[in-house]
Amino acid sequence: MTASSRAYDVGVVGGGPIGAVAARAAAAVGARVLLVEAGDGSGEPARCAGLVSPRAWEALGAPSDCVLREIRGGTLLAPGGPTLHLRASQTKALVIDRARLNRDLLARAGGAGVEIRTHTRAVSARAGSLAVETHRREELPVKIVIGADGPRSDVAGFFGLPRPGRLLEASQAVLDSDAVAADEVEILFGEAVAPGFFAWAIPAEPGRLRVGLATTPGHDPRALLDRLLVERYPGAVIARIGGLIPIEPVARTVTDGALLVGDAAGQVKPTSGGGLYTGTLCGRIAGEIAGYAGLAGRSDAGSLDPYEQRWRAAIGDELRFGAAAHEVLSGFCDEEIDRAFAGLNDPQILRVIEQVGDIDYPSRLVRAFVGKQQLWPRLFLLLQSLGGWPRFREAAQSLIAAGGLPIV
Repeated sequence: MTASSRAYDVGVVGGGPIGAVAARAAAAVGARVLLVEAGDGSGEPARCAGLVSPRAWEALGAPSDCVLREIRGGTLLAPGGPTLHLRASQTKALVIDRARLNRDLLARAGGAGVEIRTHTRAVSARAGSLAVETHRREELPVKIVIGADGPRSDVAGFFGLPRPGRLLEASQAVLDSDAVAADEVEILFGEAVAPGFFAWAIPAEPGRLRVGLATTPGHDPRALLDRLLVERYPGAVIARIGGLIPIEPVARTVTDGALLVGDAAGQVKPTSGGGLYTGTLCGRIAGEIAGYAGLAGRSDAGSLDPYEQRWRAAIGDELRFGAAAHEVLSGFCDEEIDRAFAGLNDPQILRVIEQVGDIDYPSRLVRAFVGKQQLWPRLFLLLQSLGGWPRFREAAQSLIAAGGLPIV
């Protein structure tokens, strides 16, 4: 083992988009920042469906050449055949080149003064020190470590912080196919398709289609995906990826000398599995708090706790709502999903979804329906088809336990 004479205020472990955002935010306040990434920094393979909201794109501040398509509509398919077709007048989502985004954000972090080391693993850490290994092992003086290293975070393990407990298992293939409209996506539900979650088909580069799904543990996502490809999406498979998606934040993201961000903290939307928007918001807060604390020579949990308070104030209510909604929706059987689609297939209901639906803030749609008294009779009939008052009471209790509807 060798020791480095260079000291850092902040060390970021993980060179994905969220790690790059956090590192740049720390450098922006004047901190000396090191980012270590076990891979080559290319962003490949991109373990992401690459579908984000325009809001998320604005938060990332990424260049427009990373955007492949604008999405304005989509088709939702129930297991028994009913479909819902949605079409908005404005762009609802963007399909991005996730690898190019990763490279751009790392380059911006480097331009802000962050020292970036690729092909470098974090092998241990404690308060005030981070040990890394490239060709040799080095013990680096680092005041504060930010763990942006995914749901199986090594940083969490080094510092005794919890790792996400509720996970989905995902699998995705990139196909040589243009089976989906250029500005629409397809979302598929059902026990035979993606138990406990859903599958997706997203147009990407010309002639390329991203088809994937996520499911609860105990199922084989790759086998489920293979069946879906055979049954619905023929085409040569160009690439495959797989991974884990956390769907609930960890109980604590701060301790002496360290904090967690992004997937490592479970800062992912439970209703969609997306984490770029939430992670970007939290990454900026993490970098700023860690940067100022490092410059001040304060690495105790009390000095880092404003990060915990600020990120939970920003998105905690929405994540709790999403977790409760996921719990309720994942309990629907195929027949109930079919009945729900039949009840939702009403022009006035679909218009509200098209106008208000927001992949970052799903609670806004519920609030919109609560305010549309003219739709209450239709929604009541839908509720009756899904189990009536007992099912409503169950859902209401879950939402109340989660803190009610966020005010956003």
